[in-house]
Amino acid sequence: MNKKHKQLVKENIRVSFWGVRGTLPVPGQKTVRYGGNTSCVSIEFPKDNFFIFDAGTGIKELSNYLMSEKHKSTKAMIFISHPHWDHINGLPFFAPVYTKGNELEICGPPNGGMSMGELIAGQMDGVYFPINIKEFSATVSFHNLGEERFAIDTINIQTMFLNHPGQCLGYRLNYGGRSICYVTDNEMYPESNRLYNENYVNKLADFVADTDVLITDCTYTDEEYEAKIGWGHSSVNQVVELADRAKVKKLYLFHHDPDQTDDDIDGKLKMAQALLEKRGSSTICIAPKEGESFDV
Repeated sequence: MNKKHKQLVKENIRVSFWGVRGTLPVPGQKTVRYGGNTSCVSIEFPKDNFFIFDAGTGIKELSNYLMSEKHKSTKAMIFISHPHWDHINGLPFFAPVYTKGNELEICGPPNGGMSMGELIAGQMDGVYFPINIKEFSATVSFHNLGEERFAIDTINIQTMFLNHPGQCLGYRLNYGGRSICYVTDNEMYPESNRLYNENYVNKLADFVADTDVLITDCTYTDEEYEAKIGWGHSSVNQVVELADRAKVKKLYLFHHDPDQTDDDIDGKLKMAQALLEKRGSSTICIAPKEGESFDV
């Protein structure tokens, strides 16, 4: 491998999926291929910036990986979309928080009058979990986020409130001419529904416009969605329409309904790909599996 090629490899952004399910974990024979853990995605940048998006049960798989790699230390930012159980209840099982010398900052939107720190502490207060956050040996800090723009080193980050019960944030990362959007737990509503908001849909399309990677909520098939309007999630057709309109380069289907089997997710993927082809879209659609990594 020549020096130039080494540099190109080094500059890749690595996106890894540790849990792709929504609502609750679903172990069993019908979820072996895609995995049964809930939301967790890691993004590793070339200059040692390590970001984690959501801390569902998938973060335990990430924890196992980090421990097996025997990292001398872990320094990471954990971005929480919102504090529903399937996005935070793996955090008490994330081993790096119990290791002295590690540095972790947990960021996300306050909810119900509670800060991000209070929300995380609340699920470990002794009633719901036997160990509280005072047992964290790592240096762990908390930061409340709203709809804003900020930078970490040379990574520019933008957030947007999503249409989901409570306060839920979507994230857009821009680095080195590339971008990644993490937009989970989001509902756009049919145009025929009184809750449909054209301004919101336009704003969301602008938020994800021309992104290299859109990781987004595709919980339901169109048929399933009809009975679950108002639950805060999206259907295949809505996600395809958004990705095509916004000229997304790669669409990653995420946050699958717990009743869906591996075969059901295969069906959603084929449906999305067929709809994109029908539109003449250049968007590539992928249904990532637990444990898979992709370079951007």
